Amino acid sequence: MRNMKNWLAVAQAELGRLGLPGWLIYDFRGLNPIAQRFLTLGPGMLTRRVFLFVPAEGEPVLLVHAIEAGSLDRDLPLTVRSYSSHGSLREELAAILPAGPLALEYSPGNDIPYLSFVDAGTMEMLRSVGVEPVSSADLLQVFSAWTDGQMDAHRRAAAQLLKTKDAAFSWIDGELAAGRDVREAAVQDLISAELKGAGLEFAHAAIVGFGPNASDPHYAPVHGSDKKLEQGDVVLIDLFAREAAAGAPYADITWCGVYGEAAAELETIFRVAAEARDLGVDFMRRSVENGEYPRGCDVDDTVRGHIEAAGYGRWFTHRTGHSIGLHNTHGEAAHLDNFETHDTRRILPGVAVTIEPGIYLPQFGVRTEINLIMHGDGPETTTALQDSLIRLGRAG
Repeated sequence: MRNMKNWLAVAQAELGRLGLPGWLIYDFRGLNPIAQRFLTLGPGMLTRRVFLFVPAEGEPVLLVHAIEAGSLDRDLPLTVRSYSSHGSLREELAAILPAGPLALEYSPGNDIPYLSFVDAGTMEMLRSVGVEPVSSADLLQVFSAWTDGQMDAHRRAAAQLLKTKDAAFSWIDGELAAGRDVREAAVQDLISAELKGAGLEFAHAAIVGFGPNASDPHYAPVHGSDKKLEQGDVVLIDLFAREAAAGAPYADITWCGVYGEAAAELETIFRVAAEARDLGVDFMRRSVENGEYPRGCDVDDTVRGHIEAAGYGRWFTHRTGHSIGLHNTHGEAAHLDNFETHDTRRILPGVAVTIEPGIYLPQFGVRTEINLIMHGDGPETTTALQDSLIRLGRAG
């Protein structure tokens, strides 16, 4: 119960800061995963529509169906009201909600689909009682900030990822020197074993792609059909993991190497991607120095603009980066994206993101991925920056 009191207090303070009169959290049978994070209402079975109105000031109001009101926790720090018929539902909503703007899990034009969970019909009903929907995107950012302990857990995971990356490239080099074949799935297995041995966990195994397979950003090697490493192949390794403890965040990095001599264009596209990555970091830092936390879409524009200016824009086929999560690599805070989506959310203190520009030509692809945590005085880079391709097989 203390947790609910805490987040309600945080929400009300943030509503005041944003100048919003309230936040309406709606759910029906788990359709709104954001609501599932906050609506801890007790052991009862909730099978009907649920509305929680959190005003900027005053006591929150929970609206549930009459047959389910009795099964709620009796000590909830809010007023409980009930409805039965669809007509009484509208009457209760009209009585509870002020006319005008309210924050909801909604994104105008579906620009940010990661938090667009209120269905069109419910939106029509709310508008009919005077609600003007406003996105809860900025409000929710405050709940994505990491604690000091989570930041430390992320840093430890990041350090282990870098060690595992070194071990993987070293193993590849040793196998090549010994004259043995190296296959993608074998490298993936090695990485999984290293991470598990270090006490880390992950939702799925690392991405390991050789040659043209490195041009598929979500490539997944399979034993028996995976590629053997050949002279001139790029080696792309994207690995991600978290400590096996509740609330521990992920870390997520990508590094690239090349077996033997690198084609001139491979060298070029890696240099362009690394320059674009560094411009993104610099843009974030300068934004804070100028008194404003950067929007995700603007970081994406900066990084993408450099790649486009170099003539490779059509080969950069995904967003620049994502917020880093607790349950998987992708979090719920601002993403660095004005390409797949139009993410206007700001990267606020306590929010962590990746910067990972990639250029994917048909014959080979590269990506360079780092992690950053935003602080009040600017971003902290928590992973090393790769400046050149790792050279493999030179001993042979």
